[in-house]
Amino acid sequence: MADIPSVQFFGQMPPQISSHYTTFEDNQNVLIYLNYFEIDNQMLILLSPSPIEYSQQSFIVFSSTIRPRYRVSQKLMISIDQFKSIVSFNILLFGDLYLTNKTQSQPTNARNFQTFITSNPLPQINILVVPGVYSINFDQIYEFLESKLALKNECIQPQPKYDILVYTTNPYRVCNIQFQFDKTTQLIDYFYYLIDNHIYSDINEIQQIFLLDNIKGTLLDFLSGKNQQPSAYFIQLIRKNFSYNTQDNRFYILQQIKGFNQIHQNADFVKIFCQNCEDGNKCTLLSSNNQQIFFSGQSSLFKYPLSIKFMDLVSRTFSNLICQLLFIANAQNATYQIDRLANIDRIEEAISCPSFNPQRNYQNLEMLGDVVIKYLTSAMLFEDNTYKTENSLSSARVRLITNKHLSGIYGKLKLNTMNFKINCKKFLNHMMMIINEQEDPKLSQKQQADIYEALCGACYIKNYEFKDLMDFFKLTKFEFKGKVQQFYKGNSLIDFSNDSQDTDNDNDYPLKKQIQKRPFTEILKFNQPFKEFEDYLGCQLNNIAEAMTVDQFERLEFFGDAILELLVIVNVHKECEKVYYNSRQQQLCREGKITQKLLLCPGMLHTAKISLLDRGFMGTMAMYHNFHQYARNLSRETQNDLKKALTLLREDQFNDFRKINQYSLQIPKIMSDLWESVAACILVEHGWEMVVKIYGELYKPYIKYFVDNISLIYDFYQSSGSLKS
Repeated sequence: MADIPSVQFFGQMPPQISSHYTTFEDNQNVLIYLNYFEIDNQMLILLSPSPIEYSQQSFIVFSSTIRPRYRVSQKLMISIDQFKSIVSFNILLFGDLYLTNKTQSQPTNARNFQTFITSNPLPQINILVVPGVYSINFDQIYEFLESKLALKNECIQPQPKYDILVYTTNPYRVCNIQFQFDKTTQLIDYFYYLIDNHIYSDINEIQQIFLLDNIKGTLLDFLSGKNQQPSAYFIQLIRKNFSYNTQDNRFYILQQIKGFNQIHQNADFVKIFCQNCEDGNKCTLLSSNNQQIFFSGQSSLFKYPLSIKFMDLVSRTFSNLICQLLFIANAQNATYQIDRLANIDRIEEAISCPSFNPQRNYQNLEMLGDVVIKYLTSAMLFEDNTYKTENSLSSARVRLITNKHLSGIYGKLKLNTMNFKINCKKFLNHMMMIINEQEDPKLSQKQQADIYEALCGACYIKNYEFKDLMDFFKLTKFEFKGKVQQFYKGNSLIDFSNDSQDTDNDNDYPLKKQIQKRPFTEILKFNQPFKEFEDYLGCQLNNIAEAMTVDQFERLEFFGDAILELLVIVNVHKECEKVYYNSRQQQLCREGKITQKLLLCPGMLHTAKISLLDRGFMGTMAMYHNFHQYARNLSRETQNDLKKALTLLREDQFNDFRKINQYSLQIPKIMSDLWESVAACILVEHGWEMVVKIYGELYKPYIKYFVDNISLIYDFYQSSGSLKS
């Protein structure tokens, strides 16, 4: 076994990446799993020792869209000899790509074949690459090995254009042909080539670099030093070792291919963005802008047995694919650990920390999970009549949703999260024995609680059913004992598909349009019949007296707070995802072409909470829909405050969203409490379907306005200090 050359930090490596390949029938056959990736109209096949399950979400790496072709790795049994050929192919291939092969057939510090089929004390990356489109191209593998190991060198033939790689044997170098010429080619022709290919800007620059006063004569004489003055260092090296077969009539100026980690040389590896690739010219191994050159006659130059397209594809994407596979495999394992209660693409989000992926991480599910947990725990506690007051209910709920409690539950899951950024540029040759550091950075208590909430959000969003989350609670031993089925059936989704569009297509604030059709009431009345209110709502409520009576609605108000928060946040999240959360937008955000506020983020959901669930909004809605007329036990002082507030509301035009939240100080808090308690009363008696029918329709235009104007609203609350930066 070779010496261990270095250490790289990958954290905990899943078995799909690091386990050994399984052999059968006395080591005569090997089971492999093929992973197909469609990349830039090409196919790349990677082999893994265990099956990998994909969400089939495409991802963008350095402007290349990578899409798994199949949902699960394809299983294949091959002979041990075929597998040995694949391993040898990879050892020699990556030795060439890392520029570590000193000879054609002897790789440096290569791993022993047994490390791929037996358990290893050091976890290794056991992903292999093979040529092929729909299946492994063994003919190409054998041709490559024959060329490398049997030293079967194929001489190149003159061609009008060279789109192949070549190699020399003494010394061994894999190169691309920069310029071909014969004994009569003039030096000036080569210089014009250098200018045309932007290696140098003009003849004067070339003369300075090459230390030339006279540019007459042939290129062959110049490289041989015949009748030539001293030149640049790399030209002097060519002259020092100058030799060629006298029978050669064609000659070549060569450049050695770039090393594996020199691809995307000027890229941002944090944002995974490469300007060169973005401009349409994908980064390549070919060193066309490299000034150092080598010389060879035709008889000393041989055709490399793999295409430039394949070599470039591996070089551009392999290290990032390994990092992505680590992430995908961790998500797959987490999905199975929670009994597939959530879709794998959502688990990918839930286990990603912002430090790993600023655009797609647990924060976007954490608040969703938070409101669903809040609802379920509120419903469970509401069932228990021993809690008589809002304070006792709130205290009991706080105990269940603290970071300490949730992080304790999360810790027992023992999931592997992605909480650090892997620098792909520092990826080492995995065909050598490498120490892969296994310890993940520790998560804080809050991070653990947030990820648990994100997992809850992922479970709920699978079908938008409470049952999935209740099953997750049971799996994770969350203290949930809810029994009233009506509280846990149905969902909170509002149907936006049949939303009618205004003919003038304006973007006025919804309340402005509503008061134009029906202004706030002119007459202030109190203690009106409940039957009139029930008719307005469109449903009969046996407990309406409790919901509308001061000092009696506390328990309902506690429950209603959780109901409305769930209704608003779930629907804002769902509608925002349609507009602000596709993979292309995530990439644009990474590249700085759109701001974070235009990508679904926790700030959006916090903004929704402030905008649509604060006292000002809910109090105004309650006043507009005349809740105050049916309230009971209002004090004289409260009635006077309501009269003043109603006067202000009637005078306001509500030209934009800022106005409504300012009424949180003018409208008595009791109105927002009534708004919440009635919502709870409806759910207790009729379930979620009626809540969505009544409150969903009331909130619908405001949620739509919020989603359409999220940037403007987000900016306002950010600048006002209501949101943390």
